Amino acid sequence: MSSEQKTPILFGARTIKTGIAVTISLFLSQYVPYSLPLLAGVAAVICMQPSITAGIQKGIVRIKATIVGGLTGLLLYYMFGNNLLVIGASVIIILWICRHLKWEEGIPLAALTVIAAMLQVSGEVLPYTAGRVISTLIGIIVATLINIVVVPPRHHITFRQEMRDLTDSFPGLYLKAVEAYAQNRPDYARQIKDNLNEIKDGIESLRQELNHLKVGTQTPLGTYFEGIELKDYVLFNQGVHFLEDIVAKLQDLIIIVQKCDEKRQSLQEEDVDSDKCYSSAEFADLMSTLQRLARMLGRLHACVFQLVGEQEIALMPQIIEQSEEIYKLKELSRQRLKNWEAEYINKMDIFLLMSTHRVIFDLEEITGDLTSFAKDAVRAATKNEKEMRK
Repeated sequence: MSSEQKTPILFGARTIKTGIAVTISLFLSQYVPYSLPLLAGVAAVICMQPSITAGIQKGIVRIKATIVGGLTGLLLYYMFGNNLLVIGASVIIILWICRHLKWEEGIPLAALTVIAAMLQVSGEVLPYTAGRVISTLIGIIVATLINIVVVPPRHHITFRQEMRDLTDSFPGLYLKAVEAYAQNRPDYARQIKDNLNEIKDGIESLRQELNHLKVGTQTPLGTYFEGIELKDYVLFNQGVHFLEDIVAKLQDLIIIVQKCDEKRQSLQEEDVDSDKCYSSAEFADLMSTLQRLARMLGRLHACVFQLVGEQEIALMPQIIEQSEEIYKLKELSRQRLKNWEAEYINKMDIFLLMSTHRVIFDLEEITGDLTSFAKDAVRAATKNEKEMRK
């Protein structure tokens, strides 16, 4: 293992917090008359969530489901006794109640509480049921509190850090993709493909963090605990969608490079001179412009995501200037494409010609997506700045 690789963590924070919650729940449940510590421990394990907001929301549902489960078990016990058929029917009933009330998260604990309540001897069912319900509630509450107090999940911070790390990978890819086509370097395409596979894993991680943040934007309490407002979530979500689109377009560029390499090899085997138009001054001018465009796209990409992730308001003039420069380079690339075609249109292989158009089209698509996202980021930052001044 290289020195740059991180040492794997033996136990994650959530695992340790679950153990702490189970220990405290078992301890507290011992002081409840007629309790069943097992229920407290199971409830603590089930209720430890990766998100504070999700833990609170699901905890409330589970508390309600547990109480209803205890009452249902108590009622059916008094009506029909506690034979096995009645217990099975009671579980069916509580499952139906939870689903009808949309308490799916509370189904496991509600079912456990019903079973525990109905397995008691005659004459002691009421205190036993109360003890079982309280045991379960202890586990739910302790797990929720431990999740809030002990190393609380900070998905907002994690998301920003992962987005910052992922952004560092993109600027060089734009330029390398253009160079792969301009210099007919399929080895560059393979390297980009490997990089994109890693980036896709990073985007999936971002998506998971974003799902946790989404829960936090649904309630004022969630906004407080997760440290993110709805407008920030919308911009983050837009950024993740943008990254997914860019990956798809870079993958398309890789395919173009690989197919062009195969086509050029085929033409060489047929003794067809296909290199004149690709070694011409006009083609060199076109590729030079595309390389400048790729470099500028990389700079704009870095600035935009720095603005989104770090709220660097001072970057806004630079982003606007870069967007204008990119527009000029896009127009210049179209003009140089026309110049190249006008000089060599009769000597070009149609497949290679269309491939060049496809490369430029993909770059223009990336340009449009990035400048559009840049405008949204600038608007959001401007709005936030005005709100802070009020």
